[in-house]
Amino acid sequence: MAALEWLRRSCGKWRSERRYLFQPDGKPVNLTTMMEIYEGERGNQFIIEWTGKTSGKMELELDGYTLRRSRDYFGDEAHSSHVQMLTDDIIRLTTSYDGVTYQETIELLSSDQYRMRQTFGTKPDGSFALCGAYTEFRI
Repeated sequence: MAALEWLRRSCGKWRSERRYLFQPDGKPVNLTTMMEIYEGERGNQFIIEWTGKTSGKMELELDGYTLRRSRDYFGDEAHSSHVQMLTDDIIRLTTSYDGVTYQETIELLSSDQYRMRQTFGTKPDGSFALCGAYTEFRI
């Protein structure tokens, strides 16, 4: 399965340079987050741990085109994402919670040494809630 292989390729330690635009003012916020992605006990399970302005641990489990998350990035509720492989190097995850739908696109680049990531969150009325652009460096 392409998504499983993509997740395995993403395993390792990363420095994530992030730029967010949050509503209502849309002013940019720049953050650096350190994260590690590793395989769990089951072949379709992965763990993400991060530190920065926030810290946390999220367990992921891939089941076909569904990625189950033990929590979200902003809270402790479990959620599922729809997985779509755009190419062998690009994955798209679509998740909805707290009245916002998030579309996250992540591309592995340069023999998996870099990741370019974009997140866009929309409210039911079509307005944006969050826009994030990330450049991630394998360390």
